[in-house]
Amino acid sequence: MKALGTKALKLVYLIYGGQRLLLEEALERLKGRIAQQADLNFNYAEFRGGEDDASMIIQAAETLPFISEKRLVVVKEAEKLSPADLSLLADYVKNPAPHACLVLVAGKLKKSSRLYRVVKESGGDVYEYKPPSKRGYPQWIEDVFSKRNKVVTNAAASYLFQTVGQDLYRLKGEIEKICLFHEAKKRLDVEDIQPLVSKSAESTIFDLVDCLGRRDEAKALAILDNLLQGRELLERILPMIIRHFRLLLKTKVLLERGVDGAGLVSKLKLPPFVVDGYRLQSRNFSHKQLRRSHELLLDADLAIKTGKGDPRFVLEMLAMKILEKGI
Repeated sequence: MKALGTKALKLVYLIYGGQRLLLEEALERLKGRIAQQADLNFNYAEFRGGEDDASMIIQAAETLPFISEKRLVVVKEAEKLSPADLSLLADYVKNPAPHACLVLVAGKLKKSSRLYRVVKESGGDVYEYKPPSKRGYPQWIEDVFSKRNKVVTNAAASYLFQTVGQDLYRLKGEIEKICLFHEAKKRLDVEDIQPLVSKSAESTIFDLVDCLGRRDEAKALAILDNLLQGRELLERILPMIIRHFRLLLKTKVLLERGVDGAGLVSKLKLPPFVVDGYRLQSRNFSHKQLRRSHELLLDADLAIKTGKGDPRFVLEMLAMKILEKGI
């Protein structure tokens, strides 16, 4: 909703809907506005309904901002707040701290729900985010490609929708992967995306690097074996693994320096939902392990380029070494 990005800032917001991507995009727009008045590296707190109690949320909102005008406090999965927590928050939103912006993010809600009524009756702003109609999905896909300076045919957009389904979060993730793979190509048709998007989702390079990052050895080796059956993607596998682990190392370094949230998104220059994945996967490796993985990747790259090793054997050994606990 454009209104969320243009109206004067309120002290309390409720944004809700059944598509996580739309909620995260709305939250990012709001963060961008508040970042003009606050350093969110020091003035941002995030909680989850059902995990954190309302007293912690209220305490964060009432804490004075650090060398800034505003603080941003976000509560995700707010629909999971207990009745007792909702009662405490109801008292807070009637008289919210003037320096804080409290944003409650929820899934599907009825207007009769207590959470909806608590915010609406307090004078806070409420925004519902609805997905496109089924007929509108191909156009939505074309629009996302267009923002990445790509032209995708209607047939390709329809194929992607039919293959991936209605989950906007997953659809955008697939589009990011396709654009990354076809970095130099401007116009994309069905044949350009078919090898990259699988209904089983078990045989793409992107699933491979994701499994390596999660240290899921059994699945990673199975996917690699499947990929190595065909030669058309062979030359693309190693560059994608190198890129993935370079970003994991960069994420690890930034987190160790205290950079997180909006700062991490800015430094990595990637969509927030992609950054979240790197943040989580970086926990699976120590700094030393990521450095060692980087060395292994460079060695493998050299072996393949100089013809000193069979690419298939080199890639299989590389995957096993990366997944070793002791590297």
